[in-house]
Amino acid sequence: MTLARLATGALSGLFLVLALPKPDLPVLGWFALVPLFMVLDDRVTGRQSVLVGYVTGLVFFGGTCYWIVATMNTYGGLPLIVSIAVFALFVGVFALHTALFAGLLCFGLRRWGQGALLLAAPLWVAVEFIQAHLIFGGFPWMLAGYALVPYGGILEIVTWTGVYGLSFVLVGVNALVALAVCRRSWRPGVPVLAVLAFAFLADAPRADPPAGDDMLRVRIVQTLIPIDYPWGGVEETQLLDELSGLSGDPGPDLVLWPETPGPFFLGADPTFSDRMAALARRLGAHLLVGYIDFQGEMPTNSAGLLSPDGTQVSRYDKIHLVPFGEYVPLGRILFFAESMVRNVGNFAPGTEYTLSVLNGHRIGTTICYEDVFPGLMRQFPKRGAEVMVNITNDGWFGSSSAPYQHLRMAVVRAVEARRYLVRATNTGISAIVDPYGNIVVRSQLGERTTLDGVAGYRTDQTMYVRFGDVFAYLSVLAAGAILLLGLVGHPGPSRE
Repeated sequence: MTLARLATGALSGLFLVLALPKPDLPVLGWFALVPLFMVLDDRVTGRQSVLVGYVTGLVFFGGTCYWIVATMNTYGGLPLIVSIAVFALFVGVFALHTALFAGLLCFGLRRWGQGALLLAAPLWVAVEFIQAHLIFGGFPWMLAGYALVPYGGILEIVTWTGVYGLSFVLVGVNALVALAVCRRSWRPGVPVLAVLAFAFLADAPRADPPAGDDMLRVRIVQTLIPIDYPWGGVEETQLLDELSGLSGDPGPDLVLWPETPGPFFLGADPTFSDRMAALARRLGAHLLVGYIDFQGEMPTNSAGLLSPDGTQVSRYDKIHLVPFGEYVPLGRILFFAESMVRNVGNFAPGTEYTLSVLNGHRIGTTICYEDVFPGLMRQFPKRGAEVMVNITNDGWFGSSSAPYQHLRMAVVRAVEARRYLVRATNTGISAIVDPYGNIVVRSQLGERTTLDGVAGYRTDQTMYVRFGDVFAYLSVLAAGAILLLGLVGHPGPSRE
């Protein structure tokens, strides 16, 4: 194994990082994996291919999730050396996914020759699907397909395939480019040119402006509350006065406050509850606010909807909690991370996909990074949600790439479900996304402001909402069947 091969694998990881927000250079996605594919030839052993793939994963996961260190150290209270150690553990574990992919692809190449590059797309999707569900409840953050979101025409396939279809297209194009280079033939490049032409020429459709009973007038309050804000006393009263004033005058149908780092309690804290009820009455609008509730003695990360008369009409408890932020997985082993959770809370997960009724329409609400999980988000429109809302506190990410990455994933969730998605964040980036992935209005990162806009109600269901990750499951089955055939079959490797 030469350093040149390892460096080439690292180059693929770097190109994938650069293709995603930020810096968001999506054109790099079309050939990001070509270097990796080019070094997985028949001179590379299985172990060597796994090592090259592992290096690719180290660069990719390290480059896309570098913000974990600051999140744990600056905001989570862990010492810097421990934060770096946890980050290194995270990267080291998740890089095993690209190592697995490279090892499986190398097996195919050694069995069938260069033509096995055509297996790369279903293999990649199968491994991404494992990543999205297995370790720590899954972590589908910045899958490769998110690099293609700026290509609005191609983005629309997610209504059928989910985000995994975008990954399939990206990896498939990379594999065909590599095959064309390896064979010195133009034929594999023909479908590549067709895909690229469509990508660069086809725009996403735009939703018709909602009107009448189908229109939901929304006001998002971007609160910009520091993670380390000194709660209690005069400071808390002054802050709530300012945010209440920032919420503006009557006019919207729905006012949203984001998930917040504050100890806000509806019900358990009469002062805060009375203040929120008074605000809803003053605005004559429904008010959605993030707060802390309880299941027995365990706290929950919750969202409550208040009616225009100040009465709480619904409560949603966050279902998918953040590992190391809202609970510690493998707590007996990772005992050193308990200090971080003590600073945030050891929460109980919710169990209900709550729908809130607003003026006869149903709204689905998710909290924080729940919107990076396609399978969770689709449950709300499947149950009848006509508009999707996500409230989050991206203050944990500071000014890193993570808030931009988070917004990118929210855009895909809107298209998968063909729903307007209203996104209220503490520090930004708040936005309203239309059902075709167009950002209608958005705020800037790191400002205290309000954002007014309009969303529309929809009741149709996409194939993805109805049937879920069928495409991903088919990719898993196809990859497994082909590899099984390679184990039991005896064809000689092609040297084309």
